[in-house]
Amino acid sequence: MKTSLIAAAIAAASLAPVAASAQDAAAAVAPTVGAKVYGPEGNEVGTVESVQNGVITVNTGAARAGLPASSFAMREKGLTIGMTKAQLETAVNGAKAETNAAKDAAMVVDAPIKSSDGVVLGTISKIEGDDVTVLLSSGTSVILKKSYLGLVNDSLTLGMTAAAFAEQTGASAAAQASNDAAASASGEAAATDAPSE
Repeated sequence: MKTSLIAAAIAAASLAPVAASAQDAAAAVAPTVGAKVYGPEGNEVGTVESVQNGVITVNTGAARAGLPASSFAMREKGLTIGMTKAQLETAVNGAKAETNAAKDAAMVVDAPIKSSDGVVLGTISKIEGDDVTVLLSSGTSVILKKSYLGLVNDSLTLGMTAAAFAEQTGASAAAQASNDAAASASGEAAATDAPSE
């Protein structure tokens, strides 16, 4: 079961809870991890998976949605949003499809790839299937999977900082150099051990 974390902007207008009475409006929404979330008819939608920086992540079992606290109201049963489970899952899947289409459209040769902290790491030099070859600023190339990249503010972004990426690619380059040296040494040893005719 593939899940997706969707930004708090998912159909925000349609997520507004059903009209609340004065008593409901006065009730403070203080979600806790594990709390059940209900739809407008009182049917269970899912559970609160996390609460961070004003975003409440609801897990329906088939999808995850990050919703702003303003999308919730406290009712008799508990935390309530203005969508049923099916409606929320449809919104998540629709947003995911739009995001994937936008990412695919942005993924072209010469498109810059940024780190999660906004540093341009390099540009795409080749795309083959799920592999994206990125020509780094240093002149070397790395191959990334398409799934490693996301679209953030209309920029293709790798989910790690520039420093972490440099450390990772440096470690990979050192390991490759070590393997190349070992292979070269084995080849030289084999050539030395070969009988002369």
